[in-house]
Amino acid sequence: MVGTRFFKQALGASAAVTVGVVVLVLSIMAAVDPMAVSPHQEATDSGVLVQKVEYYLPYSGVLPDSPLYKFKALRDRISLWLVTDPAKKAEKELLLADKRIGAAVALLDGGKDKLAVSTATKGEKYLEQAVNRVLGMAEGGKDVKSMLGVLAKATAKHEEMMVGIVGKTQQARSVAEKTLALTSMLHERVDQAVREN
Repeated sequence: MVGTRFFKQALGASAAVTVGVVVLVLSIMAAVDPMAVSPHQEATDSGVLVQKVEYYLPYSGVLPDSPLYKFKALRDRISLWLVTDPAKKAEKELLLADKRIGAAVALLDGGKDKLAVSTATKGEKYLEQAVNRVLGMAEGGKDVKSMLGVLAKATAKHEEMMVGIVGKTQQARSVAEKTLALTSMLHERVDQAVREN
């Protein structure tokens, strides 16, 4: 009787330890590479499988088809111009890029292909500026590991969104494909920098 109870307690304890170790390993893997633990793939309209990236895109606000958008764009340029710290400037450029790619998707869903692609292209220019700024800071010896981590997720998300835009647009497909090529190149550059740092 005593031996059976001890055996059950030992079995229960070893099961709890095993579950704990599995949870710990998965948590560490998720911190290092979230896609290794829970990769999400989705087929686009063209049948291409795209990795779903867990990255938050902020609300884009007023869309470029609004008469008020010119004021928003002016405000964005002025606020970016006023930022002098390179790290904060890169964060602001990334924010503007994220808002533009979200606005592009909303415009595309509204049937405004050309404006959507134009907006996405402008957003990816902001993304390019942010990537170049952070990589320049890394070359200058600054510790930018956390910023590179954010940019790795951001460029992956932007690439995912651009694949969707290319798949849905009809009128401006060639421009969208060029923008996707730029985004893919930025993603590769950031991934390489993450591996080197």
